[in-house]
Amino acid sequence: MNKPLLLILFALGLCACQPAAETVIRAHGLEISSRDLAPQLHLFIYPDYIEPALLDSFEAIYGVEVIMDYFDTPDALLAKMRAGGTVPYDLIVPADYLVTILRKLDLLEPLDTAAIPNLRNLSPRFRHTPYDPGNQYAVCYQWGTTGLGLRTDLLGGRTPEEMATWRVLFEPGYYTGPLALLDDPREALGAALRYLGYSYNDTSAAHLAAATDLLLRLRPQVKAYNTASTGRDFLVSGETPVVLNHSGDVWITQQENITYVIPREGSVIWTDNLCIPRGAAHKRTAEVFINFILDAQNGAALTNYTFYASPNEAALTYIAPEIRTNPMIYPDSATFGRLYYLEDLGEATRAFSDAWTRVKASR
Repeated sequence: MNKPLLLILFALGLCACQPAAETVIRAHGLEISSRDLAPQLHLFIYPDYIEPALLDSFEAIYGVEVIMDYFDTPDALLAKMRAGGTVPYDLIVPADYLVTILRKLDLLEPLDTAAIPNLRNLSPRFRHTPYDPGNQYAVCYQWGTTGLGLRTDLLGGRTPEEMATWRVLFEPGYYTGPLALLDDPREALGAALRYLGYSYNDTSAAHLAAATDLLLRLRPQVKAYNTASTGRDFLVSGETPVVLNHSGDVWITQQENITYVIPREGSVIWTDNLCIPRGAAHKRTAEVFINFILDAQNGAALTNYTFYASPNEAALTYIAPEIRTNPMIYPDSATFGRLYYLEDLGEATRAFSDAWTRVKASR
């Protein structure tokens, strides 16, 4: 090999060994070096729960590719987090009561809130939550309610107002058609408890037995115990004119003959949250992503895509009027006063799981 060619190859080798040039990125209230960011961010989230254009924007600005993996139920997320071993995710999206459980299990990293300046955009209601006061471990991502999705053209002339009650599910003869329920013991048993006049977080064995009996009696009408997206599909097809489901999963259909109601006896308010698992490889990059989501326009883009309410007070100006003014997406204060957060039930969790297994096994 001749000497000039050797020199060229040596020079190329030196270039390949040099670290990438540092870039200072100034965006969304942050100033950060590109060297402090990982090339990829691994996110564990529900399917169809983020506007794809936001991921493209994040990569374009920060040079970070977001790799997503999906779970369908809170129990699936919890099982994954409790499995042990190396944590494969940098960011997860647990429900409110799961944040409490994961904290107790020491499975979450505390947040460096100084690295997330857009926390100031959160509504005070979501900065002082009962499951994580002061955003020590969690930042609210989206929030909504649980209620009844209805096919208004298949209700035999009954109005949404007449159907805005848990009597639809639990009073014999009030509604006799097919329906679908969320495959979630806290939601389904909780609805039965609320119909009986008890709290969603009631742990009385006698009250739980009564709620279980209601669901056993309902079993012949239940087409499926399903995820929110499957229940939405049943509603669209008309297979089940009534579904127990989440607000956004009903409204996202944008069909004139589909609506959503919050039962007047009271229901669930829930939040999904951005959290960093204990041992996550790219904590700083995860915090940059949280800050990005909390940008006012990004928060609005998220809600305009999911049809769930935004905890981002600064985003309200940019949210589509038909979403922002919908009282079933943003409930009034009277309705809000009848909503319950699901709480960690501690030892009673097993009793709920056992009751739900019994319900689903019945024929």
